[in-house]
Amino acid sequence: MAEIRTPVFAGRGHLLLQFETAPDATTVAALKARGIDVLSDVPENGLLVSLDRRIDVRDLRVRFAAPIAPPDKMSPLAAGGFNIVEFHPDVDPNDARGIVLHQGIELRENPDLRPNHLLIKADTAALAELAKQDSVAYIFPASDALISGVTTRACAGALTANGVAAQSIPTFGDGWDGPGLGSATVQYVFSRMTTKLDPSAAQGEILRAMAEWEKAVKVTWQPGSSATAAKTVNIIFASGNHGDGYPFDGLGGVLAHTFYPSAPNPEPLAGDMHFDDAESWRIGANTDLFSVALHELGHALGLGHSDSPTAVMYPYYRMATGLSSLDIGTAQTLYAAQNGTPSTPVTPPVTPPVTPPAAAPLILLVNAPAAATSGSSIAITGTTSGGKGTVLVTWSTDHAQSGTAQGSAAWSIGGIALANGANTITITAADSTTHVSQSYVVTRQTSSTPATPVTPSAPKGSDTTPPTLAITSPSSTAVSTSAASIVFTGTAKDNLGVASVTWATNTGSAGTASGTAQWSASIPLLVGSNTVTIRASDAAGNVAWRSVVVTRR
Repeated sequence: MAEIRTPVFAGRGHLLLQFETAPDATTVAALKARGIDVLSDVPENGLLVSLDRRIDVRDLRVRFAAPIAPPDKMSPLAAGGFNIVEFHPDVDPNDARGIVLHQGIELRENPDLRPNHLLIKADTAALAELAKQDSVAYIFPASDALISGVTTRACAGALTANGVAAQSIPTFGDGWDGPGLGSATVQYVFSRMTTKLDPSAAQGEILRAMAEWEKAVKVTWQPGSSATAAKTVNIIFASGNHGDGYPFDGLGGVLAHTFYPSAPNPEPLAGDMHFDDAESWRIGANTDLFSVALHELGHALGLGHSDSPTAVMYPYYRMATGLSSLDIGTAQTLYAAQNGTPSTPVTPPVTPPVTPPAAAPLILLVNAPAAATSGSSIAITGTTSGGKGTVLVTWSTDHAQSGTAQGSAAWSIGGIALANGANTITITAADSTTHVSQSYVVTRQTSSTPATPVTPSAPKGSDTTPPTLAITSPSSTAVSTSAASIVFTGTAKDNLGVASVTWATNTGSAGTASGTAQWSASIPLLVGSNTVTIRASDAAGNVAWRSVVVTRR
């Protein structure tokens, strides 16, 4: 092709470019020099780009250029109801919201969404019209956790040399085995482990996740001796800027990121898995290392994100015990299916550290909850003793809920919501080196079963009423400023009192507001779009939140 042009009447539009061979760094640099923004790699031999005019490319061996066809922006699983609409990475979040609202589509706010994702509710006709918008990249089903507002964490996406791969790409490259469905041996090196968990226990959780993929496909994981060797997954826990061009954003942000195999990524970065060491890593509770590692290892093998909320590879993490049939089926489009007994990953020898004086063993005692209840929630209390350093008590359920208990030596959990039928609740106590867990099954009886009368003087732990939160300034949900910071003020109230008001931004900043009933916070801004989320919490763990998009000019 001699020339490419923007597909929109005015402004920047988006095109898929395909080259005769995989575009190298020289080609990417030439595109950028001509005013073309390179957004991400696309298989095969392609790039997603944006541009605002006609541009001569006759010397760059471009064989195809076109916008994404609207039907290709629709997941085969997308249907009327709740969906996630993914916008191209260079689309301003304010513009994205405006596009959705202008078309009369219902927009649901959720602070846990990725910056270029919006949660919408629309019928199939409205989805088809939305897919015609140049700014829209893809539409796929929303998970129950996102719809109901259950706290969840997003995966940043698998990485290539030119950015994050799009949701619409289920696999990238041929995998470690090359073209066809073959077998592969991949080495791994634990270069740096987190101090939040016992190193052997953390390595064991990652090896356990490797074994799950070995059950599905003919991939053998073996300990390696060099983190920079070919076909080696380097596993590190790091904070902030750690040298790969994708700095971590601290507690509450991106949990991890992983690079695809070679190709498309060059060695020695290919396949490497990086975990944010600023996060509160846990075993058997949020943030569960096994569940995150299981997902990230899929990227290390060449898998992208799945459109199905039931899959481990869905772009929002969830507690997992193994792979779904969809994950296995996708992996088997890259590698031969496993039909024998997979090898057991071997932990490389670790020089034992100097053993400090032994601490008393960590003991978790739980005041066992009732086996059955007609209530919609349940409170659980207990105690801990022993352990090394600070002990944290967390909880999770088999219905994708989780949280942190109030207190430690004497702890309490209030307002665990119950689904109809059986609910498995797991309580975990963890110190700096060990963790212990206990699980209980609580059955919520249907309305046909006589309910137990509620005592008028119900304990504080049974509170399920979230606080009421209002932002008085700024008064709009989308504002613009040239200042380097902005002051938020507002009010919060609760039937038992507000415990704290906190704030966080999508750029990695976070803090606690001054005051509770009347609160204020000075929030730093980066140039561009800043999504500010304010959360009010009560002592029982109930949370209310509001968000505002602030654009710094």
